[in-house]
Amino acid sequence: EPIRIAKSAVRRALRRMEARDTFQIIRFSNNASAMGPAPIPATPRNVERGLKYLDSLEGSGGTMMIEGIKAALDFAHDPQRVRVVSFLTDGFIGNDAEILGEVHKRLGASRIFSFGIGSSTNRYLLTRMAQIGRGAVAFVGIDESAAQAVDGFYECVSHAAMTDIDIDFGGLDVTDVYPRRIPDLFVGRPVVLTGRFKGAGNATIRVAGTAGDGRQDITLHANTDDAAATHKGLPSVWARMRIADLADQATYDTNTDLPGEIKEVALEYGLMSAFTAFVAVDSQSKTAGDHGTTVSVAVPVPEGVRYETTVSD
Repeated sequence: EPIRIAKSAVRRALRRMEARDTFQIIRFSNNASAMGPAPIPATPRNVERGLKYLDSLEGSGGTMMIEGIKAALDFAHDPQRVRVVSFLTDGFIGNDAEILGEVHKRLGASRIFSFGIGSSTNRYLLTRMAQIGRGAVAFVGIDESAAQAVDGFYECVSHAAMTDIDIDFGGLDVTDVYPRRIPDLFVGRPVVLTGRFKGAGNATIRVAGTAGDGRQDITLHANTDDAAATHKGLPSVWARMRIADLADQATYDTNTDLPGEIKEVALEYGLMSAFTAFVAVDSQSKTAGDHGTTVSVAVPVPEGVRYETTVSD
């Protein structure tokens, strides 16, 4: 069923392409293979070729997503085009750090849009891929239509309100802004940045980016004396973004003490991370007896996945 939904999504995308577009289809399981050696023009004949290739694909083997990522991002880049890479998968992929590291290494100017199909997808990984790739993510359930997700994807791709955004904070002493690579602005999807600043008073912020065929400049006025600017919850919001950025950096930078930095931020702001945890101690009751008791705990598995191939003894 997930393969059927994925095919439906790709089929809809192919039929909405214009003749000036190019496309390529990559299949990945234990390895990766493509319909051809390079993207091809989306002529009616080539689209029909793509549809026939799509119909021939079947689900088999494992989910080595990293092979699909390498194959998609390693195509020679055409500077006259915006490359949009859309990953569709129903698998729960666990090698997050390795995959994100390859995305960082090979991304270039590409945009990544990811689709998770069914209930077993690695939502963290697909979401982070889309964030790093300045794209968007969508999830489709087994009993849902892929049409809505694909239509939403095309709405994003077709309506990039501003790209290559640059922000000048003027007189504000601003540091540690995340995400470091500002995403593109799409209709209906705001760009949210989190950073630290010093000082007070009114400030003029200038936002520049490519809109249409040229650069556009927008001037914003900020009042840092506003009570909302000093809300007590804001430091934790920034700290979460800081931890996420350090975790991303750890996927491709192995020469620094990033785990130590993550722990330091997490402990200072009282947050959960990969290296910290919350421990609850109940001092009101005591366990009877002088030995431990084994309690069986149910292990649910994703919809459409066999228990014996998912949970090992």
